[in-house]
Amino acid sequence: MEFVPSLFFWQFTVSALAILGVMSLIIGYNSKEKSFLLYTIYTFFLLFYFILISPYDIEWRDQLLATRFKSLRWYTQVIYNCSYFLFFLYFLDVKKYLYAFYIFIRKVVGIAFLAGTSIFVYAMVTNNSSLFDNFYIYVFVPILFLFAIYTLFRACSIPGKLKYFFIMGGGFFIVLAMIALFFPIMGWELFAINPFTFFYIGIFVEQFVFALGLAYKVKEINFTLLQKSIENEQIKEEQNKILEEKLKEKEIENISVMAKAEEERVSRLKSKFENEIHHLHLTSLQNQMNPHFIFNALNSIKVFLIDNEKQKAVYFLNKFSKLIRSILESSNVEKISLEEELSILALYVSIENIRFEEDINFTIKNPENIDLQSIWLPSMILQPFVENAIWHGLMLRKGKKHIDLILSQSENAVILLIRDNGIGREESKQNIVRKSFEKKSIGLKITQDRLNHFNQKYGCNYFFKINDLENEKNLAIGTEIEFVFCFKQP
Repeated sequence: MEFVPSLFFWQFTVSALAILGVMSLIIGYNSKEKSFLLYTIYTFFLLFYFILISPYDIEWRDQLLATRFKSLRWYTQVIYNCSYFLFFLYFLDVKKYLYAFYIFIRKVVGIAFLAGTSIFVYAMVTNNSSLFDNFYIYVFVPILFLFAIYTLFRACSIPGKLKYFFIMGGGFFIVLAMIALFFPIMGWELFAINPFTFFYIGIFVEQFVFALGLAYKVKEINFTLLQKSIENEQIKEEQNKILEEKLKEKEIENISVMAKAEEERVSRLKSKFENEIHHLHLTSLQNQMNPHFIFNALNSIKVFLIDNEKQKAVYFLNKFSKLIRSILESSNVEKISLEEELSILALYVSIENIRFEEDINFTIKNPENIDLQSIWLPSMILQPFVENAIWHGLMLRKGKKHIDLILSQSENAVILLIRDNGIGREESKQNIVRKSFEKKSIGLKITQDRLNHFNQKYGCNYFFKINDLENEKNLAIGTEIEFVFCFKQP
């Protein structure tokens, strides 16, 4: 079969637009980030335009364009171009850095949209499609071109690295789009290639660069969350000091009947403050998840798209969105069942396993059929142990890698073993930098504090200990976390 560049790039670009549009919609819905939602609108209208100019025979499209809606494909470009500039405003946070320019763009986009819509409706009512076609080609496009160049120029003054993604993607598309539009009008040719091929290439490159930019923005958002977690930790320490001072003052005043009343009031304050500490611990622990995790997951899915492995991309995207939704839901509750916790862990490992090319064998064994729904624990309490097993134990191991979660029942407790065949703790300490080791220690301390709070509030005796696994020659063969769910205080 003869290779036709225009057909190939049309098919490739349409596939990329569909996948990127769905992906940005899911991320935008979960994160409530406007730049993702506006990127989705821009992508979907662009995808609709590609269907209207499809090189293939589409009966409904041909019937539609044979009616008063002849200029619909041009009008679609008005919509997605207006969406493009709104996306620019929120993607680079223009309102924060260039407020006057932000207002100017909103006014220009509003006028352009109203003018384009009004002329399109008038042309449709009068059945005069040439009116809108001439308006779009000779009025709208030149103004749009100049406005886009001016926008790219102003974007250079915005601080940060995000602007480079917009400038590179937008600049490359503008050049190729102008070639695709005006070369046929002027009767010019470039290397005997169908002008629309340049348009398709420009769209694809722009979407690819914007996707990288959005992934980078996710990374920045996670970094901001991590900074907030550190600030929360500082606030917690300051509040601790204030509370300790108040408690000391109240202990001195605890004389006679008034002393007892003061003691009860301080006790209520302490209980309320402990709940606030627990909430801060939960937020801090959830933010301990590698801040690059979402960025790396999106990068892995992006590789599937580049390699045209659409089914794998959709499969892992579904898993990724389900994991994010589970984490967001669990963050709103103080405790979840062990069954839900293990389900979240399985999703987390399956996403991390993309980067290990499915090399990690993750199993959950419950030979005694223990009722996991009846066991409650703090949400996301087990994730740091599994993350440590992957990144500090298995990543540097050669050969087969596995993480086994083994459940067993004793008289008054359920025991969960998290066992890996990594390089062991001693060798891991020698391979990781000090900063990573300190972060790991902080994560274990927060986990212990959360367990202490949970035990006190619900009358349990949950605890864990770390065992180093060795063979007969005293060589490290992995690490084991023994997590005990004891339902009665000693």
